[in-house]
Formats: sequence, structure tokens, C-alpha cells
Amino acid sequence: MHLSSKLIRIQPLDFKLLHLRTVAFSFNLSMYHFVIAFLFELRKRKCLYLLVKDKMQVDQEEEGHQKCHAEHTPEEEIDHTEAKTKSAVSDKQDRLNQTLKKGKVKSIDLPIQSSLCRQLGQDLLNSYIENEGKMIMQDKLEKERNDAKNAVEEYVYDFRDRLGTVYEKFITPEDLSKLSAVLEDTENWLYEDGEDQPKQVYVDKLQELKKYGQPIQMKYMEHEERPKALNDLGKKIQLVMKVIEAYRNKDERYDHLDPTEMEKVEKCISDAMSWLNSKMNVQNKLSLTQDPVVKVSEIVAKSKELDNFCNPIIYKPKPKAEVPEDKPKANSEHNGPMDGQSGTETKSDSTKDSSQHTKSSGEMEVD
Repeated sequence: MHLSSKLIRIQPLDFKLLHLRTVAFSFNLSMYHFVIAFLFELRKRKCLYLLVKDKMQVDQEEEGHQKCHAEHTPEEEIDHTEAKTKSAVSDKQDRLNQTLKKGKVKSIDLPIQSSLCRQLGQDLLNSYIENEGKMIMQDKLEKERNDAKNAVEEYVYDFRDRLGTVYEKFITPEDLSKLSAVLEDTENWLYEDGEDQPKQVYVDKLQELKKYGQPIQMKYMEHEERPKALNDLGKKIQLVMKVIEAYRNKDERYDHLDPTEMEKVEKCISDAMSWLNSKMNVQNKLSLTQDPVVKVSEIVAKSKELDNFCNPIIYKPKPKAEVPEDKPKANSEHNGPMDGQSGTETKSDSTKDSSQHTKSSGEMEVD
């Protein structure tokens, strides 16, 4: 539009240029050059003026559009958007109603089938779980096998060390050489043929070694624990014999005991002493390499038997004497201190006698 207006305005100027050229040729050539230069300058300025005018018109139109756009507020734009949305929803509802009027609507349940994406199937997962359980059980069996093997090796090293120290006095030289050979053979077997054997093989091998070692170990334990057991039994026998001696001497602490029961106590003590003396006489004649005649467990059982039979009899409490209630009152009213004795001395003497009786009854020392 602007380009056509420019052409229309410039076209009359071209006619004028042609006319001037004709006049210039008729008068003077120099004048012709002057006129030509003037016309070019005029045309140049005219074109520049037209361009500036068109630019101003375009700027005015853009400012008008911006003002119109600024006059619309955000609320109006929101209302306009909501109106468009409502109209679209109403159109959809109308189309839906028309569709419903045309025919019946039937609802059908669509089956949903789930499928795992990039995951293991249930069958494959169960097989993996089963394999894991098998591997766990295999690891457990392997650990038990290694523990059984280590137990054999530990027994060999420990027992061979004890044979040269604490067990040396309880084994004969012939048995010592045989047992040492067995231990050495077992050690070599562990690192050769017995390197990878089932668990039961190691268990059987350990039981076989213990058949050789347990008798020696038993002799050592009996020798170490027998003195303490004999000492305890001897103290208990001496304690009961002291009570019997005090009863024979008419000690008031034991005058309430039944004579028949005390005879049973004497017989029990006599049997215990005879048993102990006979066993110890035989045991003292044996060497350390021989099996003991009496075991520590038998001595402890004899000591418990003595306690269970004798203690309820010799420690039977003395019955309380029944004192009439009126007699002490009469004595306190009519009788006072006699022969220069004070009541405090009488009280102290009675207290002393009672303390001596308590000490003698609870005495547990042994000579």
C-alpha cells in the first residue's frame, strides 16, 4: 500500500524532468547540467520525506494496538477464558445427550491383565529361592564338617602337649609311646587322606582318640580332687564324734537326745570310718598309673549320706522348760538379794551361762 503511493507521487515528477530536459537543450548545455543536479537533489529529498512519513504512520498504528491491548484487564481475560471453557463443556454435553437419545448404552466389564515389566516371573523367582535355600544348607553342612575336623586337630595338639606335662605321671612309658604314635598318625591323616572327609568320619575319629585319652584324664582329675573330698569327710566324722563324746560325758547341751538314736549315730560313724580307712589303705598302695579304688564321687556321696543321717539327730533342738507363772512373781516380791549378792550379779551369771551354752551348741571347730 505504501509502495504504490510512493510510485503515484513520484510519477508526475518524472514528466517534469523530461520537460525540463527539452528546454535545457534548446537554451544552454551548462544550464542543462545545473537543472539535472537540482532535480536529483529535489527527488532525493522528496523520497526521504515520504519514507519518514510512512514510518511515523506505522509507529502510530502500533501504539494504538498496544493501547487497546492494555485496556483489557487480567480479570476480563480470565472471564473470556472461562466463557470459552464453559461453552466447550456445554457443547460436549449436548453431543453426549444427542448420542444417548439415539440408542441404549450397555456397560461391559473390561478384564485387566497385569504383566511384569523387566521383572522375574513367579516360577523363576521360586526356583531361585529354592536354590538359595539349598546353598544355605550346603554352607551349614560345610561349616559343621570343618568344625568336626578342627575338633580332631585341636584334641591331637592339646593332648600331646599334656602328655609331656601334667599327664606324664599317670601313664606308663609303653602306653605313652603307643599313644604318641596314634596321635602322630592322626595328624598325618588329617593333612593327607583325611583332608576332605565327611563330618561323621571326623566324629568317629575323635571318639576313637578319646578312648585312649579319657582314662588318663580321669586318673589326673581323681588325683587332684581326692584330697579335698577326703578332708571334708574327715571333718564331718570328727564333728559327730565330738558330739557323741559330749553326750557320753552327760553334757547338758545334749541330755535331751534319745539314747537309741545316738546309738544309731555311733554305728553310722563307725561304719563310715571303717569304709574310709579301708579304701584309703588300698588306694595308698596303688601307683598313679593304676585306676583308683575309690572315686571322688563315692567320697562325696558318703559325706552327704552322713549329713542326712546324723545332723537331724545331733542338732535336734532342746525342748523349752515349762515354768509356772505365779512362782516367779512370788519370789520377786518376798525374796531379795541374799548374802550380800546383788541382783545384777545374779543376772550377769545367768547371762554368762546362757552364752556359754549357745557357744558350745553351735561349735563347729574340729581338732
